[in-house]
Amino acid sequence: MSRRAHLYLVQIGFESDCYLVFGPDEVLPRHAGVLVQTPRGIELGSVIDRVDPADVIGESNSVSLRIVRRVTRDDERLINRLQKYKIEAVRKCQEVLSASDSPAVLIDVDQLFDGNTLILHFLGPVDAVGRDLTDAIVREYENEVQSIRLSELMNVGCGPGCGTETGSGCGTSGGCVGCAIACKTDS
Repeated sequence: MSRRAHLYLVQIGFESDCYLVFGPDEVLPRHAGVLVQTPRGIELGSVIDRVDPADVIGESNSVSLRIVRRVTRDDERLINRLQKYKIEAVRKCQEVLSASDSPAVLIDVDQLFDGNTLILHFLGPVDAVGRDLTDAIVREYENEVQSIRLSELMNVGCGPGCGTETGSGCGTSGGCVGCAIACKTDS
């Protein structure tokens, strides 16, 4: 079976947009949590259903999104932690905006799996005051998330097989052997 043998309808983001996404060789069940490579980065998605490519009208090769993998238990732990900080950032942004002279109204935020990217969704236009206020809070959020990421790197490395030739976590050439954190020596 080819790498692009399975096609799925996957729900992604705050607005719950649905996309046709190429998946792995394994068959994924409905409602499975998946990590999806999108133009914005790696995003959390949920499988709605498997789709027969023959049923797709038009150019099926126009589907550019792909499922990276199914969400793991470690991913779920990280997602829960990131969600906690995201909720705090959204509440703080909403409070600061409502106390300001800005007409901006923050509805919600899409948080990419990397923890570094927040996509803010506003109701109506955003003025300069609103943008400055939310940018400051997003910077605070990013600093908080980076401290979580650094802590995880110190404890478990950058991903599966970190510190080995076959490691796939950090994306460096030659695997993760160049990862300084993974190469720490245990005393």
